[in-house]
Order: sequence, then structure tokens, then C-alpha cells
Amino acid sequence: MPQIKLTIGKYKIISEDLPIHIFLKINNLLKRFSSGLVDGYHKLDWRALAFKDELIEKLRNAKADGDFINDLSSLLNTISEKVDRTIMEENEILFLSINANPIELAKQIGGEFKIRVIENPEIGRVEAPYISIPYHDIVKLQKIVEDPSVPSSFKDVIKEFLEKQPSEKLARISRYGVKFIEIRIPKFSQEGLIEEIKELGTIKYYVPDPSSEEPVLKEEKLYKVQYKRNEIVIMLPSYALSRLYGVLSKYGFNAKIEFDIPAQLKVRIRKNFTLYPHQEEAISSWIKAKKMGTIVIPTGGGKTHVALGAIAELRVPTIIFVPNKLLLWQWRDRVSKFLDIPKEKIGILGAGERIIKEITIATYQSGVRYIDKIADKFSFVVFDEGHHVPAKTFKEVALYLLSPYRMALSATPKRHDKNEILLFKLSGKIVYEISYADLVRRGFLAPLAVRKILVPLSPELHGMYEKLAREVDLARTPLEKKQRINKLIEIARDNPEKIRVIREIVQKHRDEKIFIFTGSIKFAEMIATSIKDIIPVAVLTAKTSEIEEKSITKSFIEGHIRALVLVKKGEEGLDVGDASVAIIAGGTKQVREFIQRVGRVLRGGPSKLAWVYEIVTRNTIEEGISKARRARDLVLGIEDFIYKNFGVRAFRVIRYDILHRID
Repeated sequence: MPQIKLTIGKYKIISEDLPIHIFLKINNLLKRFSSGLVDGYHKLDWRALAFKDELIEKLRNAKADGDFINDLSSLLNTISEKVDRTIMEENEILFLSINANPIELAKQIGGEFKIRVIENPEIGRVEAPYISIPYHDIVKLQKIVEDPSVPSSFKDVIKEFLEKQPSEKLARISRYGVKFIEIRIPKFSQEGLIEEIKELGTIKYYVPDPSSEEPVLKEEKLYKVQYKRNEIVIMLPSYALSRLYGVLSKYGFNAKIEFDIPAQLKVRIRKNFTLYPHQEEAISSWIKAKKMGTIVIPTGGGKTHVALGAIAELRVPTIIFVPNKLLLWQWRDRVSKFLDIPKEKIGILGAGERIIKEITIATYQSGVRYIDKIADKFSFVVFDEGHHVPAKTFKEVALYLLSPYRMALSATPKRHDKNEILLFKLSGKIVYEISYADLVRRGFLAPLAVRKILVPLSPELHGMYEKLAREVDLARTPLEKKQRINKLIEIARDNPEKIRVIREIVQKHRDEKIFIFTGSIKFAEMIATSIKDIIPVAVLTAKTSEIEEKSITKSFIEGHIRALVLVKKGEEGLDVGDASVAIIAGGTKQVREFIQRVGRVLRGGPSKLAWVYEIVTRNTIEEGISKARRARDLVLGIEDFIYKNFGVRAFRVIRYDILHRID
């Protein structure tokens, strides 16, 4: 007659011989409490502990023999006593859940169900069910103990933990001036805690090295430590408040904040929009990351709505930082429209305005200038175009704001100076990222065809370029060498031969809207003059007044102007409606600049094909600059999609002097 065989940890139990019908019934029952058969033994997993009494009761009802049941019950009780009741991990505490459904209990108390493998010399290797509570939520443990609906077995575990915590494990946090906070902890606190707090006050960033092309890492200590009779006092930049909870809780400390943090909004907001799935995913990931982190979505992918969704979720005083005046007004309009807030109730800090309200839009420049006025006014801060945060002066905004909730938005957070490390320190690591190809496949952004067009240098400039190229290596100082290289770049960038190509592209796309990106005002004006007989055109440069800019962008949106020639405009914040064609006639090697320019033509969904033409002067330094921009990477993974739907290759390199034709 068959027998039931069980194993858990280093133990094995075998039943007496059983009638076949009872054996089959018990065998089927045990599948719910085991991870499978190993050498004929049911290997009991975490469910045997989580539902210990239920398992024993079901075995009795199934007519298992008494000795077998008693042996198993005794063994499960022994294991329950030997496994760790609590486990301290980096950002959370895990509490053992016995005789209670850990999945349902986790939902009830706002924790998370987790399985851990416990290794113990007495019991061997055993799976056990736990519920994790983040350190920043440790204050709710007492409420769990007082909740009558929580199983007593789980409350006993919580009580044991609370009773073991020394009463002196309290950290008091107070303000220290406008830009700093002060934390007071007992003098004999763990050294690890002190070091981690000091690390919060240490920032690292790269600075240029005059003797090398590679930057060097600089460390700046912005903390100050005082050892007093009964306590240690550590001063930190205000940003550290957002990270202190996790550090303190990790060492079993409770935090007492001795100042007010702006709480609920008084102004009424109403969410007037629906998020796309990738935007909901971004917000969800950010919330799971303790409402702090960087969100990376390509230009045109709806980063603004992610921030608006977070504002609607939190409903706390919020400040949004932007890099320019154009974005200042765009953000105000969108906050007003999509959160149903009258414009007069939205603060503006910048562009000559200094109005601070519960929801405020500010330029980074004004944020630095008025940091004393805004440092303690907001619980939530959004860093739009977040790659600006590490800038030499702008970083002070992120450093000295008290806001515990932080979100950075960027299409390309990586910086050429490597200082994205500072962005991640001050606003949080990347918590969500989606690629352009994924957004095309999801039908959110338009697919893209890229043409790199190589043109010769005009004859009148060729000799000048060759002569200067020979002189580069003869430069006596690094500065002189850099100046000569920059001159080479200018010659290649503003190559008049490009204009013939631009005319052909504009002629081909004369019924569409076109952006033309250039590197100098003089060349931009030459281009505009050369194509005005084909298509209505305007130039936007740093010289363009605000009134002219509004008039030009309005005409472009309405279709009266069909082409915009831009010089250092449109990399960030340009919102002038839909366009289908981008012509890159000059630019830097920065991938971010290139991606932001390309992003201007990607709105519109999968039925539209966007075109990007990168015009490069052949056999010059500009070829290396173009290679660094990695244009081909834009269409990786969607080449087949583009060819199947539009009948064109996603990427081509064309030698214009040979083909004299753009397809």
C-alpha cells in the first residue's frame, strides 16, 4: 500500500501504509502546500507555514493517520519558532506571517508579500512568508497592533519587534536657516548610521581637467557634524529630508520632524485628462520608488502629463522648474487646462514675475535667485528637462529645496560632462524609461525615416579648411588648439553647399511643415532667403523678440508659415504644433540636442511618417560630430515596421554629389 512522504528543511516524514483512495486524496491536497515532488517526497514550501493550522485540519479531514499528523504539526511548530520573526533589509523590515493569508494581509495593512529562504543549522533551508513594511512607514506599526481585524499571530510578531526597540532611538529633525536641516541623534548611535547621514551631505560631480579631455570627479562635503554631551548634531542640505526616513528606519530609528511641511492643497484641482498606459506606468513606478526619481521618456512622449498626473495624485503644494520663459508659459497653460485651475491662481517665478502660490512654475534661474523665498513652501518639486539640474548654479535649487517628493523629467538625462550622477543624487535614480521604438510600436509616436546626406565642402572654403586643419597640431596651447578646432567646425557647419540640398528637400516636402536647425544666425538667414521662393519661411533665433516669437509660432501653427529655421531654439520647450520634417543643417555632437530636435516631428501616431535629414560636410570634422550623434540608433528595432508600412528604408546614407537626388 502507498505512503505519503513529506520533506521540509532537513526533515522528512513518512505516513503509514494508506488505502489508495485516501492516499490519492491526501496526495492531491498536498499539491497546494508544496513546490513539487523531489525523489517521491512532497517538498513543503512557504504555504505550509502560512496556512499551518489549515493544513493540519485538512489532513485530519482526509483521514491521514494520527502519528503522521502529530509529527507534522510538531515539526511545523518547531520551524515556526526557529525561523526569523523579523528581517531588517536595506529599505524595509520583513515580518513573519504564520497562520494568516500573507497576500491578503499585505493588501490590508499596506505592506508587500515576500518570500525569503531561511537557513538555520537546526532546521535546514526553509521557505517562509513575510510581509514587508518600508522604513518610512514604520510609524504605522502601532496602528497595526491596535487593529482588531489583523490576525493576533501577526500582531504578536509586530509587538515583539516594537518591544525590542530602545526608547532612545529617536532622531529629531529641525530647520537650520533657510537652506539646511539639522538632525539630532543619540551620541552612541551606530557608526554606520552616522556615515550614511554624512553621505547624504556629500555630493560628487565632474569638473573639467585642464590637462586632459576627460573630466575629474570632485567631492564636496556640505555637512557639518557636532558631538555634544548627549547627542550628535549633523547639518545637511535640505534636500536630504527626502532620503533621511529610509536611512533612519534602516537603523531602527523613528524620526520626529520639528517643523511643518506643506500639506494638502487649498486650491481645488480637477483632473481633465486621461493618461496613456506608459504614462500610468511611469507614475506607478515613481510612487513605488518612494515618490522620488527620474522619468525618461522621448520628446513627444507626454512627459508633461506624467507630472500633471502626479500632481493630481499627491494634491500637495508643488513647484515646477523649467529652463526657459517659453516653457514657463506653456506649463502654466497646461496646468490651468488639465488641472482646471484658473491662471491667476498659478504662481509664476521668472520672466519678470515673482508670484508664489501653492502651485508655482519657475525658471531654474529665478529659483536660484529666490531660493530663500521658496525653500520651504512646497512638498513636491518637478524638474522639467531635468538634465539642467546638475548645472553649476542650478544645482542649488535641488540642493536647498525642502521638498520630500521629487520628480525629474528628461528625454535624455545623460550629460556630456557625466554629471547625471548629481541629478540622480538630488532627484532620484531612473525609475521609469521607455524608448522611442517602444512608443512607435504602441502607436503613440510617429515612425521615422532618417537620411544622412554627405555633401562636399565648397571649393572656396576647401583650401581654407585644409590649411587650418594642418595648423591644429601646431597649436602652442590647448586653448589655441580648441579655437582652431572650433573654426574648423564652423566652416563645415555653415558650408554653402548645404543650401542646394536644403532647397531640394524643401521642394520635396513643400506641402508639409518643416523645421530647419542650424548652428549660426548668419547661416539661418542665408537658408531662409534661399527657400522663400518655395515655401513661406521664418527664422527664430536668440535675437527674436518675445512678441515676434509669439507671432511667428502662431503663424506656423495656423499654416501661414510652412518652414521655421531655428538657431538654439526648439531644443527644449518648442510647442508650435505638428510638423513632419526636420532638417539638421548644423549642431553639436551631443545626443541630447539631436534627440530633442528630432522629437519635434514625432507627434502624430503610426499613420504618419516623419522625416529627418542630417546634412553633413563630407571629409571634415563634421563627420565625426555626426557619428557621435548616432542617428542610426533612432530607428533600431523598427526598421521592418517602417518598410512594411511605408515602403522606405528607415536609414540611408547618401553622397549628394554622386546621386544629386534625395529619396
